Order: sequence, then structure tokens, then C-alpha cells
Amino acid sequence: MKPSLILFLLSLPVLASAEKPNVLWIITDDQRLDSINAFNRITIENEDSPLGKVASPQVDRLAAMGTTFVNSFNQNPVCAPSRTAMHTGRYSHSSGVYGFDYYSGAGKAHWRPMVPEVMKEAGYRTVSVGKGGIRYIADPKKKVVGAPYEVDLGYLNEFADAGRFDWVKSMEWKTKIVTDRFRFPDGSELTWSSDPVAQPDDREELTKRLDILREYPPGKTHDQAINAVDSIIGGINPQPPNMTREANYVKELISYLNSDEKTYTTLKGKKVPTIGKSPVFAHIGFDFPHTPVLPPAEFRERFRNLKYKVPEFTEQEMASFTPQLRKLYAGIGSNHFPDEHKQQMIADYYALCAYGDSLVGQAADAFIEYSEKNQQPWLILYVCGDHGWKLNEHGMIAKSSPYDIDLHNPIIVVSSDKKKFPAGRVVKDFTCFVDMAPTFFAAAGYDLSDSRFDYLDGKDLGQVSEGKIPARDYIISEPTPLVVIRTKDYKLALKIRGGKNIGSMLKADLEDLEPIFFDLRNDPEELYNLASDVYYRPVIDAMRTKLQNIVLGDGRVECKWTREGGEPVFVSNFAPGADDGKLELPKLPAKP
Repeated sequence: MKPSLILFLLSLPVLASAEKPNVLWIITDDQRLDSINAFNRITIENEDSPLGKVASPQVDRLAAMGTTFVNSFNQNPVCAPSRTAMHTGRYSHSSGVYGFDYYSGAGKAHWRPMVPEVMKEAGYRTVSVGKGGIRYIADPKKKVVGAPYEVDLGYLNEFADAGRFDWVKSMEWKTKIVTDRFRFPDGSELTWSSDPVAQPDDREELTKRLDILREYPPGKTHDQAINAVDSIIGGINPQPPNMTREANYVKELISYLNSDEKTYTTLKGKKVPTIGKSPVFAHIGFDFPHTPVLPPAEFRERFRNLKYKVPEFTEQEMASFTPQLRKLYAGIGSNHFPDEHKQQMIADYYALCAYGDSLVGQAADAFIEYSEKNQQPWLILYVCGDHGWKLNEHGMIAKSSPYDIDLHNPIIVVSSDKKKFPAGRVVKDFTCFVDMAPTFFAAAGYDLSDSRFDYLDGKDLGQVSEGKIPARDYIISEPTPLVVIRTKDYKLALKIRGGKNIGSMLKADLEDLEPIFFDLRNDPEELYNLASDVYYRPVIDAMRTKLQNIVLGDGRVECKWTREGGEPVFVSNFAPGADDGKLELPKLPAKP
């Protein structure tokens, strides 16, 4: 363990004496908020998505049992940096992790321990199963990548090696050849390789048996999307619901929770400590509905013949795209798909969400049963996706954009403590992914008012729920190279560069920053970029100043990360304390 981390942990404030609750952290992947009926009822007063039918009885039940933070937003709509923000309680510009870097905090003064490290110090047994999705290297000498949980029950490769999977992707590093493997209930496997002359080559049989639909870029047809490097955005899972890799994540977690032995043997054959008398902090990272979008057949049948309303993309919207949005569109555009492909990608996506919902219910029920059997308090935090996913909104699929469909991901907290998290409560104040870490720390008994926690960018959701913390006026997100500030009424996104370019960024003409500005009161679907409308300029200028002060000047960190650690760190702090949650915007006169 690094000396700086040891010193931090030793200096943590004394914990409260109340019994610590068991904690289950459920994270799904690439999940839109409109895939959940409960969120639709709150946000649009309709059970289904604006696109059509969705089903989420288990998450709906969690919402009824606990408190829904419906206006939660992620801090970076890409898997790895979003999950880093969750695990650190810090914005991307505070941690210095903006993308898919492998990074180590070794030798860096700004670095602080991650959630499982702090929870372990509080006496928790920390355990993870499924997708962690971060590229943290706690000990550069060991070169182990991932969040530092004490017990790792496995992810894709471990479950694949044990034969407990439906699909897995592998790549030959020398040739860069990618192969998709599909496993069927009888143990047989079929493969699909990016090498056009690879043997065996089962792509035709897989296309027929599993109705595979692969993503393909503008200018190409689906018949040209023959490589395994093209993401699967529709099809049938080769396994029944109880035998998918994600069903096995739940089984493995339940098996570990219920183990009566002193040690537990993981899928790798490693003996790890069981929970014993400690409280447990358990993380389960589901893959759904991330590609490959392969719902089990019985779930797919419920959605396959439904007619969905495909989001429209117009030439007018395309004409308003900034160069950065055009670049994004060139990579993940979907408006060129024929209607049958659009219908399949939408129906299969929502079918996979419905299947995943059943797994969330299984994990939550087993965790509550475990806690109550042991007469322990408990807390479950469910977050709907590490970010969202487009289904032809703005002519695109995938994520990584400044639009709400990629940024807006509600959180539900269900707890045996109904005073802090009452059943059925809906909190509409802005909340953020960086709020999860302090929520866990508070549950563990830490005093967050202690100066040692000043590094946290988030707030305790328990105090937010109880109305003890003033509401934020805005949220911040950093879909690199863009940065976003959003209020209740407006959104501004700018393209920025840091480091030695900060001075020029602050002085640059607005047009040079490729501004995107939406009046959300009149344009909730974010179709009309009004950045060039002089009527809004006073609001845009105020939001730009606030945004730049926060992401460029309030402890901004930049580092050329390596796996070894010890790299020099650039810090910009010309506006300390800028992220105070307050933003008063000028009132605009009536528009002529």
C-alpha cells in the first residue's frame, strides 16, 4: 500500500458507533432512464418510454420501497471515467481521469483512496462481481487492474473460463484479430472472427440462429458489417435466462453471501476470506444493456413484434451540429439504418433491459434476505446505467455526447433506515454520480464534515433526502473533449483544451469553443442549438464563466498516466471553490 494512502486512512475521523449497514451497490451499463417505468411516471407522467413499451417491475418495486433521486446526472458519459467518478467521488477534472487511461495514484499528492478502500478501513468486507469497468492500478508492482476490492468474484474472462457464459470477445494482440464466442446450453460453441478467412467461421449460422444485427457506419450496409469488431446491437441470447453470464454474476454473489466456511474459492481457484461477522460492502456490475444486445428468447418475444416510434433526425438539426458533433456522428451515426434495423435495435434493447430488471430484483432480494437473516441493517443503491444510450436520437446510437439521453441516470436508495430514505419518496433536486461515494462513507459512520473529506466533489444523498443540504443550481459533466453545465432551464457545452492552453481558452471567442446551447424550457429534446442567438448571450456568458472556472480553475488535474505511476501532475487552481453549487443567471427580457 502506498505511504500516502496509509497516512490518509490512518487519519480518517472516528466512526459513529451505530451499527453499520450491509451495502449493495448495483450498477447497470449503458442504460437509458426511459427503460424504467417508475422514472417515466415521474418525468413524463406516462408509464412507457416516448419510443414505446418498456417493462421494469423489479426496479419499480425498489422505487416504491425507497427514495428515488430522479434528477441524477453522470459526470462523464463513457464507461471508464464515469465509473472512476463513482468510485472516487470526484469529477474527471479533479481526479485527472478523463478517458480510458490505465492509471495509478502512486506518488501523486492529489490522489485519494477509492470507495472500497475507505469502506474496508471502516470494517467492511468489500466484494465485487461482474463489470468494474475502471483501469485503476492500486499497486504498480503487481499490475492488477480494477477497483481495489478485497474479494473479486470474477468478470467476463473468469466466467468464460468456467464455461458459465453466453458470449465473450477475445483479441489476438499481435494480429489484432477479434473473435466473438457464443456458448449454447448444451456446451457447444460457435465463433465469429474479424478474420474473413478464419476457421471455423460460423457467422452465417449465428446470423440465422441468433438474428444478429451489427452496428455499421454511415456509407455502409449491414451486409458489410461482417467483422466481429462491429458491435452487436440486436439478436437472441444463446442461453436461457438462468444461464447467461449475468445470471451467473447473481448466482456467484449469492453463493458468496451464503457461504458458511472461513474461505471461499473463486472461479480462478483462489481462496478468499468470507464475510464472517463483518458488515459487507458488495458491488455487482451488470453488463446489460451494453452491447452485445442479446436478450434471452423468452424476453425478446415480448417485444419483438411491437412497433416503436423511432426518433427523427432532420437536416436542420444536422446543420446545427458543431465540428465535434459531426465527428461523433461520423463514428456512431444510425439514421442511415433502414426502419427494420432501427425497430430491431430498439425492441431488443428494451427487451434486454427487461431481462436485466429481473436480475436486479434477484440480487436485491437475496441481499435483503441475507441481511435480515443475520439481523443486520442494510442499504441498496441502484444506479440506472453508468451513462445513457441513444437509439437514433440526434441521428446516433451509443453514448459520449452532451445530450441528456446520455447524461441523465436516476439513482434509487432503498434502506432498512426508512427515516433517511423513506419508501416512495421522490427527490427532484439535482444529484450526481459523485454523490455515491460520500453516501457510502456516511452510511459507514464517517463524519463528512471532517476536513479530510474536503476532496469529495459530491454530497451525502441521505442529507439530500432529508433536505439538510441546499439544492444545486447546476450539474457538471465532462464528455471529453466537451464540458457541460446544465441548469433547470438551460444547457451549455463547450469544447476545451487544458494545460498550457488554459489561458487562451479563457480569452477565446465563444465561437472558437464550438458552443452548444439549449433552452430546455422550450426544447427539452435538445434539437435546436441556440449558441449563436444574441438574445441568449448574457445567459451563455454567465454559464461559460462558471463552467470554465470549475473545470479549468477549481483544482483541475492533468496527467499523462502510465501503468507504473509517478508521472508529473499539472494542477490549475486559479478559481478555488468555484464549484459551490450556486449559479444566478441574468433574467432575459421578453423575446421580441
